Amino acid sequence: MKVLITGASGFTARHLVELLAAEPEPSELYLTSRRAFSLGNATPCDLGDAAAVWNLIANVKPDQIYHLAGSFTNNYEVDHRANVLTSQHILDSVQNLNISCRILLIGSAAEYGLIAEADNPVPENHSLKPVGVYGLTKMFQTHLMDYFWRLHRVDVVMARPFNLIGRGQSNRLFVGSLYDKIERYQRGEIKRITVGNLGSRRDYISVQEAVRAYRLVMNRGLSGQIYNIGSGRSISIEVLLKSILEEHGLDMNIVERKALSERDAKKIDVPEIYADIRKLNALQAQICAGPHKR
Repeated sequence: MKVLITGASGFTARHLVELLAAEPEPSELYLTSRRAFSLGNATPCDLGDAAAVWNLIANVKPDQIYHLAGSFTNNYEVDHRANVLTSQHILDSVQNLNISCRILLIGSAAEYGLIAEADNPVPENHSLKPVGVYGLTKMFQTHLMDYFWRLHRVDVVMARPFNLIGRGQSNRLFVGSLYDKIERYQRGEIKRITVGNLGSRRDYISVQEAVRAYRLVMNRGLSGQIYNIGSGRSISIEVLLKSILEEHGLDMNIVERKALSERDAKKIDVPEIYADIRKLNALQAQICAGPHKR
């Protein structure tokens, strides 16, 4: 089987590559990224260029595509190009080349946006009300997927992850920033670890669990469907902070809580959100039930 992974130099993709390469009958992996990297069948490709994507897919003729490339800068032009246009180019190419290929798109819990406490756990069919540019572009990606599946019957599924934990994550995210600050503290570059609001509650799973779920959705998910990827429970950011500090033999004495800036105070913060994972659990239960037909 030929498997194409986009964004292959990124945080999540590296773990997916390790998982797929360790399978008893490993697939033939084709990796692409805009950044330089050296792994297996690595091919640079600007996924924002429709012709480049067409050529890539025409040459590889993949059986599966894990579309992990994307961005969360909250700059509309950047995120729209990375999250929406790249998906459109992949879906267009697979449709027009008329190849038998399943596509996994990666959504985001940011699509749900502003939810009430009573809405938890949040199911996949909950209304989408993003409160940031990143979530907005991911919502557009979801509508794009639905369009290609309904009108053109492109074989596409979506994994919608909540929050991931793991080293090497972007420091634009809380966990990535925390690991970075811990390393700087241990090197003596900073004397305190500064944090913001710790009261919010979020649904976190390890990146290793997430990529196993991606593989499950790819292989077992129903075409045209969306699957939440999470733990199904929430923890406070403060509890998460304490647990990561403890991993490094540190405690809360080195933490300094910064006052909210005027800009931060204007941001819309969802106090609590966690995933309804019944659909994902149902896929897991199918494994013992024999071969799956899409």
